[in-house]
Amino acid sequence: MASVLFLAPADLGEAVLATGALDHAAREGAEVLVVCTPEAAPLFVAAPNTKLRLTPVEWGPLTGLGLWFELARQRFDLVVDGRGGFPGNALPAVRRVTLKPAAMLRHRSEDWAAALGAERTLSPKLWIADYARAAAAAVAPEGAVLALAPGGARAAKRWPAERFAAVARRLATGPLTGASIVVLGAAARDTALTRAIVSSLDADGVAALDLGQALDLAGAAALMERATLCIGNDNALTHIAAAMGAPTLTLFGPTDDRVRAPYGPRARTLRGRSFAELAAGAALDDAHAMDDVSIDAVEAAALQLLHAGGL
Repeated sequence: MASVLFLAPADLGEAVLATGALDHAAREGAEVLVVCTPEAAPLFVAAPNTKLRLTPVEWGPLTGLGLWFELARQRFDLVVDGRGGFPGNALPAVRRVTLKPAAMLRHRSEDWAAALGAERTLSPKLWIADYARAAAAAVAPEGAVLALAPGGARAAKRWPAERFAAVARRLATGPLTGASIVVLGAAARDTALTRAIVSSLDADGVAALDLGQALDLAGAAALMERATLCIGNDNALTHIAAAMGAPTLTLFGPTDDRVRAPYGPRARTLRGRSFAELAAGAALDDAHAMDDVSIDAVEAAALQLLHAGGL
């Protein structure tokens, strides 16, 4: 039986986008060892024929030498390196796959397909354990669900919390009347954002549930599996929602949606100025990039997604 080592990207959104590569590499029953951060582990815990080995986010010669020696004693038929650099380049392997700069602008899922020689784009693939579905069912009742994912690794990637609340308020008193509104975070840094949005909605008599980090990423995937609509920034949760087939609207600013937009059958992105226009300026990472996305534009795009789904 073939053996595969998968070094998951440290960035959680990139890790979701790389799951299609893992699924492709592990076809025909290969045994897989996934090396990932503790935060990313729920994405892979239910994958078939897979074992997990956890590692810090920053993994280099000083922090990962013991793990490198452990892996170097094993023989892998294929190493899929989603991190690049040390230690993936130094591990022995019959075949090694890593992402290289593309000659053309294309989405990350297409990059992975090219690297692995796949004949089709490698869509993200998530495996949901029973515990995750039970956790999602416990926090959100049956029926319509509006999920908000306002977090982001950097402040420049986050749409203002008050605008999330404004859009949720409009949808909750319109096409999503009676829907459960849940606000999720992917990391501790998102706590203040989720709390602020729920407090704003509660002040106007709109019930909302602040889940914070009550669900791990697998639980979030189970919730997104039945979400009526997800609105969020470029973060792991919108990538997960899109991969699970939820109508997903992702708001972009200083990152390139052409390369790393959430990938799924009902995913859409929205931004103010184009990334090319932002990149031509002197302040690509300026927080004002997200200010160009208006409340009206987000509401209109959300309604289009809902109508496309028959609601």
